[in-house]
Amino acid sequence: MDPASSAPEAGLDIELAPPRLHGLRALAEKWARHAGFGDLEAARMLAGVDEALANIHLHAYSGRPGWVRIEVEHGPKELLFRLIDHGKAYDPDHAPSRKPGELGAGGWGGLFIHEGFPRVERKRIGERNILLLGRPLPREKGRT
Repeated sequence: MDPASSAPEAGLDIELAPPRLHGLRALAEKWARHAGFGDLEAARMLAGVDEALANIHLHAYSGRPGWVRIEVEHGPKELLFRLIDHGKAYDPDHAPSRKPGELGAGGWGGLFIHEGFPRVERKRIGERNILLLGRPLPREKGRT
């Protein structure tokens, strides 16, 4: 991390609709770069963020526009993305999942999310879904 550069904004509220996803993705990319992740690791993280946003759009909001907030925390050991929506509650018992190399329909998104983020936590607090995506920081800038 370059200490002379100013940190990107740490929060963004946006209506989650496909044409507006770029703003959320751009913020995630700025933070991945700011935290020192290289091209490959940043791409994995962005694929995970993209998939998480697509899942919110499709499952929490049933494919309709809905609001999402992204919050970013750059701690001493981990970069965290918190995605907050006001859609339907996430039910893990009704969510398909895949393991690497397993064939079948559906459930591929979880693989993308876990490839980008070893730490994935979901909570429902009141009327909000909170998805926490965490990735340990690279040991040295440029080496991921």
